[in-house]
Amino acid sequence: MAWALPMVVMLGAYAAIAIHTGNWWPWFEFVHESGDRTLMDTVLYYQHAARELPLDVVLGVAIGGCAVFAFPGAVPADRNRKLWLAVGGLFVFMVIVAGTLWTGGPALLWDNFLQMYTRTSEPPLFGSHWRYHFISRLILMLGSFGLAGLTAVILRGKHASGSRRGQSVFFASLGLFTVLTLVFKPDSDPFLNAVFLGHQAREVLTHTLVTVPLSWWFCLVLSRNRGVVADKGAASLAWPLIAAVAGVLLGLYLLIGALHTSAASLGQSESMVILIFPHFFEHVFTYLVVPLVAGLVYETASRSAKFHNTHGTS
Repeated sequence: MAWALPMVVMLGAYAAIAIHTGNWWPWFEFVHESGDRTLMDTVLYYQHAARELPLDVVLGVAIGGCAVFAFPGAVPADRNRKLWLAVGGLFVFMVIVAGTLWTGGPALLWDNFLQMYTRTSEPPLFGSHWRYHFISRLILMLGSFGLAGLTAVILRGKHASGSRRGQSVFFASLGLFTVLTLVFKPDSDPFLNAVFLGHQAREVLTHTLVTVPLSWWFCLVLSRNRGVVADKGAASLAWPLIAAVAGVLLGLYLLIGALHTSAASLGQSESMVILIFPHFFEHVFTYLVVPLVAGLVYETASRSAKFHNTHGTS
């Protein structure tokens, strides 16, 4: 099951932190790489969640579109489901906003929405946080579309096709990602700066193991029919294949770049345990935002896709 991987990873990360600190209840141990946040503070890192929100929403839209591409149709007309998803997403948003306001007031919230911060030791700079994640989020989006193509083949055979509506939603997410990248002033740092390369490599690791499978699992739970084939307006698997290849190439570039520049040595901690494992807990809000957005997009778009059932329900 897709939920098992995130659960195992989080339990493993907790165990690694506990062993490193010598405390099997490490919630009040200072474990964040900056050295000034306990594990509990790392989980409730509201201002970090605030600056992640634009990235998380775009990724959620992309994964939702990919899920529609892979297994559209046959969703019960339960209007309350969309309402609950929207309410859940709004509640998480309000918690993030309220927590950030409580931490540092409107100025802190606004600065984080404007992507002003990377490391706490670095001065604020407009758009820097978005650029700090540019390649990593693009890899996750492209990889998810490649996974959608693979899922379609697994479910419906080598001559499978996908939902054109799902493909359109995914391309819309890429368009939104492009627009925001232009707004936040792109530069060469994501490709050449060792600190940026190292951070993005860690981001890919975290979200590939937890966020993406958790979001796909949530969309699967929302679906009521796996065995579907395209009727009219079906999309081929060419674009998912291209996306998968592009994602792999970007991933290799990121890995080679991080190793070549010895990016790990530029981390805020000399301990690899501290650099890697608390980061999984730093993104707890992401694990809520992305699945909820993906689920809402899936519920909204899949109901309109023109598909018919061929293998019964599961």
